[in-house]
Parts: sequence; structure tokens; C-alpha cells
Amino acid sequence: MAWTAVILAAGKGTRMSSCKPKALQTLAGRTLIEHILGTLVEASIDEVVIIHSPEAKKDFKKKIGSSGKLNYVEQEEALGTAHALKTALPHVKTDNLLVLLGDVPLLSKCTIRKLKEETLENDLVVLTGEVKDPSGYGRIIKDKDEKPMAIIEELDCDEAQREIKEINSGIMAFKTDAAKNLVEKIKVNPKKNEYYLTDAIEIAYHEGLSAVTYGTTEEEVFGVNSKKDLAEAEKINRKKIADELMENGVTVIDPNRIDVRGRLICGKDVTIDVNTVFIGDVTLGNGVSVAPFTIISNSIIGDKTDIHSHSNIEGAAIGSKCNIGPFARIRPQTELEEGAKVGNFVETKKAVIGKDSKVNHLTYIGDAIIGERTNIGAGTITCNYDGVNKHQTKIGDGVFIGSGVELVAPIEVEEGATVGAGSTVSKRVPANKLTIERSKQKTIDGWKRPTKKEEK
Repeated sequence: MAWTAVILAAGKGTRMSSCKPKALQTLAGRTLIEHILGTLVEASIDEVVIIHSPEAKKDFKKKIGSSGKLNYVEQEEALGTAHALKTALPHVKTDNLLVLLGDVPLLSKCTIRKLKEETLENDLVVLTGEVKDPSGYGRIIKDKDEKPMAIIEELDCDEAQREIKEINSGIMAFKTDAAKNLVEKIKVNPKKNEYYLTDAIEIAYHEGLSAVTYGTTEEEVFGVNSKKDLAEAEKINRKKIADELMENGVTVIDPNRIDVRGRLICGKDVTIDVNTVFIGDVTLGNGVSVAPFTIISNSIIGDKTDIHSHSNIEGAAIGSKCNIGPFARIRPQTELEEGAKVGNFVETKKAVIGKDSKVNHLTYIGDAIIGERTNIGAGTITCNYDGVNKHQTKIGDGVFIGSGVELVAPIEVEEGATVGAGSTVSKRVPANKLTIERSKQKTIDGWKRPTKKEEK
């Protein structure tokens, strides 16, 4: 059965003190609405209608693009949630629809699927949450048979109603025909001059339509209206992800100190230490260990690789049994083959480091291909940039590069070669030979170290 999701995202985010629409605020590396859209895909929603303010259309399209499943609809005047849904309804072609809020990003696919199931038997389903502090939320009013009769906003609640802990999330599922019928009957609220979708529950009750509630956790229905709320949503999201990782066998040293801003896939026996950040799409193979203060973005890490503290890995493909860091910077298009080592204060970029090769410390390797079982000494630099163009360095198998060597690209160091420490090499280095390029050492007799002149 086909479904359309209508996302009410015309909120300007005044309390955010931001120029961006509220739904385009960032949570865990993605906008609020991107979180919602991702969940809708997982929950098999067929079409999406995004209701936005007149000035926000370009912002939404720039951030989330356009596709056949996305329909942008402008709400010319901010006349309330019922008016927003009414604006969207001509664009809903399915028999069922889901109404979501652009500032409620943590809804799960399981809950959406449950709303879909409940709608098979009912005209209207209201998603509710049981909260400790219901302040600011509309309360769910039910009859003796637990059927929802109305949603009363806090300002209109009497003393008894204020004690109700079941609150309205603002999220509803409808049979589309029922939604059309109900929206047409909602009257303007004289106090705010707006049309409230919450009035649909009372109308449905009096017309004998089948309406039910479905309850979920307080965290799922958490709404983001301020920067403080955004920080709280980050906290909720981190815990949710950490719990999922641990349920799948990952050792998370401190669930409160892991930050996943994208998608993290882990194999078996993975250990993630404190203050680690994962950005974009990251895959950790079996037995991977990630030490504290590490950042990994858009990378694949092979089995049994150890990543030591304060390392930064971006856009890289790391093989199995590798050893990285501490304080290593692995930049995009770096590939480490099995058993390779990149040590402390090493930077790589667009480099292939072969099997069992070592780049231990204080070195820059850029635009380079390094063979197997090669050792790169401390302080080595591949001089890849001539001020205009980048050039490649090729280093063969079994090469030994001494400390403090500068390899001026384009250059090739052939298999088994040795380059003496302190050399600046700009020509081909032949295989299985020692190459040294140094100026002659001089000692100057009678030289005196400069001294500071006395001030007059």
C-alpha cells in the first residue's frame, strides 16, 4: 500500500537565532530534515511532500536536492499546521499519508512502520509520548474507553488535565480521504488566527471516525526548537547509536563520549575508546581498535587494524593489520595495504603504501606509490608540488629511505635501493644501490657565534 509523507518544515527557527530554516539546522553531521528523510526511506515511504516557507525553497533544494520522490510545496502564509496540510493535500496521490514535523528528527523506522500498520484499521492515528515533564506540550484527552477525544494545549488545560503525562508529538497518520474531510472542517483559532491540525482529533471523535493513539518514547518525539534543544538531541542521538553498537557486539568504552555524524558499520570485536568522532560513511572491520581522540571520516578500515590516539583519517582505504598513529593524518585517496604502518606525526595524501611497509614518524608522503617491505625514515618528504602542478613519487619494494631525505618529484626509487640520510634526490635512484646526495661538510676555524648588541 502506497504512502506519502508530508513534512511540515515552514518553521523559521526564530528561537534558534539563525538565518537557516529550523529544519536545516545540523544534528550529528546532517540536517534535521535529512535525518527524517533517511528514516522515511528505511520505513518504505513512497513519496515525500515538504512544506516550506516562501524564502526557504532554494535552501532546501540546495541541501537535499530534487528527485522524483520529493515535492516542494510553498506555504505562502504561516496559518498553522492544518493550513500547511491543506496546502499539501492536492499533491498527495496515495491512499494514506503520514504527517511529520521538520523539527522532530529522531523518530525511528519501527515507529513509522507501526503507524502504518495502525492506519490499516483506523482513519487516524496520533503518535504520543509519555514524558516526565509535559510542560509546553498539548495533552491527550481520552474517554472511558481510552479513545482520543481531543488534544488540549497547555494554556487551555485545567488543573487535572495539566497532570496528564501523555503528550501530542505533532505526528499523525491518516487515510487520505479522512484527512481531506477533517481538514476542511477545522476552524480558525481566534486567539492565534491559525488552523490547528490538533483539532482534527476532536472532529473525528464527534463524527464517529476511527481514531487511536500509539505511544513511543520521550526521546523519539523530542522536538528541536532552540540551540539548547539541539544539544540535547545530539546527546539523545549519541546514546541511541552507542546502544545500537553495543547491542551488535562493539565495545564502546564510554557511550557518552562517542560521536557518530553519519553511518558507522562495525564488524566483530571492535573496540572504540573515548572522544572518538566518525563522520560520513565509515566501516570498521573485525577486531579494529580505535584509540581516544581519533577522527575518522568516509573511510574503510580493514580487520585487526590498530588506530592510535589523536589520529585523523579522511577518505582513506586502510587494509588489514595496519598500524596508524598516534598523531597521524591520513588524507583523502590514501591506501594502506596489509600490515602497513603510518606512525606518529606522519601525513599522507593520495598515496599508496604497500604491504608491510613503514612510514614511522615525522614524514610527509604525498602523490606517492610505495611498494612492499619498504622503510621510510624520519623526516622524509616527497616534494610533490612545483608551485603549479603535482608530481608523483614511485618507490619500489624493499627500499630503505634514510632520515631527513627529500625526494623531488617526479622521481622513481627502484627496488632494493637505499637512499642515505640527509640526501636531496631529484633523479632516478637505481635498484640495489646506495645513493647519497650531500654537500661536503666544512668546519670553519675562527668562527664566532653572534652576540646580542648592548642597548645604548
